[in-house]
Order: sequence, then structure tokens, then C-alpha cells
Amino acid sequence: MQINTLILNKKIIWKAQNIPLNIIYEDQYILVINKKSNIVVHPNNKNINSTIFNSILYHYPYSRDIPRAGIIHRLDKNTTGLMIIAKNIYSYFFLRQELKKHNIVRNYEAIVNGIIKHNNVIDYPIKRIYKKNNICMHVHPLGKTAITKIFIKNIFKNYTHLKIKLKTGRTHQIRVHLSYIKHSIVGDQIYRNYTSNINYHKFYKIKINEIIKRQALHAKCIKFVHPFYNTLITLETILPNDINNLINFLKNVSI
Repeated sequence: MQINTLILNKKIIWKAQNIPLNIIYEDQYILVINKKSNIVVHPNNKNINSTIFNSILYHYPYSRDIPRAGIIHRLDKNTTGLMIIAKNIYSYFFLRQELKKHNIVRNYEAIVNGIIKHNNVIDYPIKRIYKKNNICMHVHPLGKTAITKIFIKNIFKNYTHLKIKLKTGRTHQIRVHLSYIKHSIVGDQIYRNYTSNINYHKFYKIKINEIIKRQALHAKCIKFVHPFYNTLITLETILPNDINNLINFLKNVSI
């Protein structure tokens, strides 16, 4: 793994880091990747290397002239799935504007604690807070508008498989909203909140902790208008192995 990082006058100038990108779609204007788990999108104080940002600079050196190296939207470190990256300045500003207008459709899938019986629209504002030197988000009346639509795909014993559509894209939005309604995502170590009157058998907890080591959240489908071809691009991925294994376990267990 090659790392080239320059520090000039205490300012970090990122050059490149050779990390493979799982490319789902690419042309001369954009690319879409399927992000894996346990990788940060942008460098920060805790993760100065091994990010998607560094990888883009390595594989596409000209992207240093594009804001955020062309990254249109983020995914959390342990959330997997589809991300759009612009390969020139026009594509970047076009797609950022489309994102701002809510014209980019982003559909996720998640496994959550507890049983949700009805499709719903979660409409609660979200505000950034600082907790133990970490940035966290929570529902707050003075926060920014945040809307998450949830649709039931399957119901297991004490768990629900959801399809989720974002109307807005606040940091940690899906995780915060599901935690707020007491159906936090399985494996989420930060936003843990679910109905306490459900009898979770100890076997469930042990086995689930073995199957998945992160929040069970995947950005499965994305739809957007191509910035140059003006055609609708629709891309979809299969669920990663850990979430598929979790679903199979929940389908077959009878305790």
C-alpha cells in the first residue's frame, strides 16, 4: 500500500493511497463504487489514512482539482453500499445540486431491533452534538429537517427487515431516526435504543454478534440523472455477506 502525504506549514496536502475501489459503473464523467465496511470516506482527526478520498486521489490524480475529490455524498465508516463520485468539475456541481434538490434517489436496506408493523415516514429534525470528543447527532426541535421513509420487507421474531428511502441526507440520519423510534439498527454501537419489553433470548445476542460486527445497513440502490447524457442511471447491488447471513439466521431460528 503506497501512501504519499505532504505536510506544508502544518497543512496536510493529501496526495494518494493505493486502495482498491469496487467500481460498479464508470464512464469519463462519473463513477459509482460499492463501498465496503470499515473504511472512512473522508480523512479526519482519527482516520488520516486509508480513506476513500485517498484512494480516489491515487487512481484519479486529476481529482485533486475537484472539491472533495469528486465525492458527492458520504456513507458512515461501517455502512456499505453505493456512492457516486464525479470525475470533473461540471459533474460535481451538477450532482451536488441534484442532491440538494433531493433528485438523487438513495434506497437502503437494514435489519432493526423489534417488530415494525407498518410503513412509515419518520420526520424529525436532527442536530449535531458533541459527546466525549466525538460528533453525534440526535433529534432536536432546533435541528435541520430530516425525513426518512421506511418500508417493511420482512418480519422475523423480534426483528424487522426494512427498505429505507432518504428524502434528506443528514449525517447518521437513518441510524438516528430508527433509534429515536426505538428500533435501532442491529449492530449499531452508537445509536442503540429499542423497546425494552421484547424478550431477547441470549442465544440471539451471542449469535448475531458473531454474524455481524457493524450496523446492518447497506446503500443498495441509487438513481440519478447523468450530468452529461441526461439519462436516468439506476444501479443496484446485492446485500453483503454479513447482512445476508444475518437474514438467513433470523429466517431459520425458532427460539
